[in-house]
Amino acid sequence: MWLSTGSMEIDFYSLLSGFEELLFFVVLGLGYLAGKARIGSYQLGSPAGVLLAGLFFGALGLPAPSAVIQNIGFILFIYSVGVEAGPHFFGVFFEDGYRYLTLAIVIATTALGLTGVLSWALDLDSPMAAGLMAGALTSTPTLAAAQDAVLSGMTQIPPEAAEQAVRDIGVAYAITYIFGLIGLIIFIRLIPSIARVDLKAESRNLASERGIKDVESEDEDFDENFPLIRAYEIQNGEFIGRSLEEVAFRPKTGCMIQKIKRGDMLIEPGKDTVLQKGDQVALLGLLQHHKGLREKLGPEVIDADILSIPLNSMKIVVNNRSIVGRKLKDLHLMDYYGCFLNEWVRSNVELPRNFDLTLAKGDVLTLTGTRERLRKLAEDLGSRERDVNQTDFLTLCFGIAAGLFLSTFTVKVSALSIGLGTAGGLLLSGILVGSYGAKAHGFGRIPPAASLLLKELGLLFFMAAVGLKAGSGIIEAVLTVGPVIFLCGVAVTTIPVIVGFLFGRFVLRLNPAILVGALTGSMTSTPALKIVSDAAGSNIPALGYAGTYTFANVFLAAAGAIVMVIF
Repeated sequence: MWLSTGSMEIDFYSLLSGFEELLFFVVLGLGYLAGKARIGSYQLGSPAGVLLAGLFFGALGLPAPSAVIQNIGFILFIYSVGVEAGPHFFGVFFEDGYRYLTLAIVIATTALGLTGVLSWALDLDSPMAAGLMAGALTSTPTLAAAQDAVLSGMTQIPPEAAEQAVRDIGVAYAITYIFGLIGLIIFIRLIPSIARVDLKAESRNLASERGIKDVESEDEDFDENFPLIRAYEIQNGEFIGRSLEEVAFRPKTGCMIQKIKRGDMLIEPGKDTVLQKGDQVALLGLLQHHKGLREKLGPEVIDADILSIPLNSMKIVVNNRSIVGRKLKDLHLMDYYGCFLNEWVRSNVELPRNFDLTLAKGDVLTLTGTRERLRKLAEDLGSRERDVNQTDFLTLCFGIAAGLFLSTFTVKVSALSIGLGTAGGLLLSGILVGSYGAKAHGFGRIPPAASLLLKELGLLFFMAAVGLKAGSGIIEAVLTVGPVIFLCGVAVTTIPVIVGFLFGRFVLRLNPAILVGALTGSMTSTPALKIVSDAAGSNIPALGYAGTYTFANVFLAAAGAIVMVIF
């Protein structure tokens, strides 16, 4: 592989062979580019693209990077998964929390048990079994935990065979990953049709039952659901001479009074405030509520004294213990605070605006209102998610160090040493930091953009190294055990989903739209969630995804180590 330009010749193969850093970033760049490719309506994704690029260059005989690069990627990724899981792991997710926990356990144990049966029936060694399960579930934590179990000495694999075992795990992972990614998307999209379930109808029914405002609806006009301030002159006798609480002003109008102007005097409203004829009131409310107020109150007026009320948006992190577990409607955002909910995010997934759902620690609410009211709300709910670019590097470094320290502890059971391993130690440390950080403002803080970068970069570093290492043996493996491993992977991808659907439908009795979303979370497949949400025409499935995803990451990481230790 060379390029000739005049008298200058560049041998790219030799260049990449002798320049490890250049090769690594070429794999990352080309893999990221390949990840943007679409197969039909499905995008491959950067992890799959980087894995394929690594396999290609590895199959050409180009060297894998040093273990340090892979280990750093592994550490950043696993620790980030733990921090992300922390705010919710020890809590209960809204009213269906125990169901999601149970469903995640059922799917993880089904996949683990099925892998064990297949490995016994087909005489697969533990590295191949662990790799096929990780790829079939597209679970990088499973892959990382399995390889770490080998390298940390948790298994009975001798040191001289450890490198080959790690490579075999990566090879089996690569063979089963693509179907695990694309096959799951197709299969989970077919399940509602097979079960004769109308996802759109089920989503609408649930939204109607629970009073959910669906922020994903394509028919929704943003302007119709953004609060506006308009002023009116009170002329209707129904509202004159009685307190705001007595006349039920907010329930009748749908709006919150921000200011009152009486003559040249400005009045701050309270529940005991009595309106007089001719008062000018500035009201904060949705456009749909403003439409009929001229008939209810009196003519609309334009007065800078009461209309010059700047509205602000603020992101508030829920971490007040007295608030966690309460229903959103119990906060009376409009009545007590005069604020509007614009967005509700849990585990990086946007939830519907359902006021019957309960708040979980670490939830991020985006609200609109006046600065003073938002500050009071932030004090009551938890803390403000400030728009800063600072990361708590001190906690980040010592958190990782603590996880690595925890990984050194083992317990001897006969001739077998059992411990958390590096993956388990980092997950535990990350979960503890994330859980405490949700309560202690600033502790362990990683801004969303920085968190995404750490997790994505760690994952891609790890995937590039895995691909380059597995590439050297991928062709031989595909020609020998490839078909067997692939078919086993198909079974491990689909059967846990079927079991999970039946269990969730007939035992847990989950709404089908939420259940299908929970299945994508249990399989840690964000692309599948997007397809399901599109099919439902709603983001109702995101409720289920957010409920199971956090637990699934931890359970599947443990499953990877279990395969290597027991099978």
